[in-house]
Amino acid sequence: MSKKGKFDLAHLVSAGIVRDGETLYFVSDPSKSGAVARQANGDYKLACDGHAVSVHAAAQRFLGQEPPNHATQWIRNGEGKTLYQLWQSQNEEF
Repeated sequence: MSKKGKFDLAHLVSAGIVRDGETLYFVSDPSKSGAVARQANGDYKLACDGHAVSVHAAAQRFLGQEPPNHATQWIRNGEGKTLYQLWQSQNEEF
């Protein structure tokens, strides 16, 4: 279980907000993407170019630098909602 207020991709998957296997995209360049993938330890990461990376590492890879704000603001779903928006809307429900 994640700490309250801390981003946890696995929690979004278990809540049905993000699906295992769903493709997520860099906000400004949809050619940069990764699929949500369950790891052997039960955690979820993004599969990008054959590597399983955290959301933070994916945002850093897509930006080419350290994200200037929360990494979830740089990755969106196919409907255009960022992980940050999905995470915050999910937090508001509880």
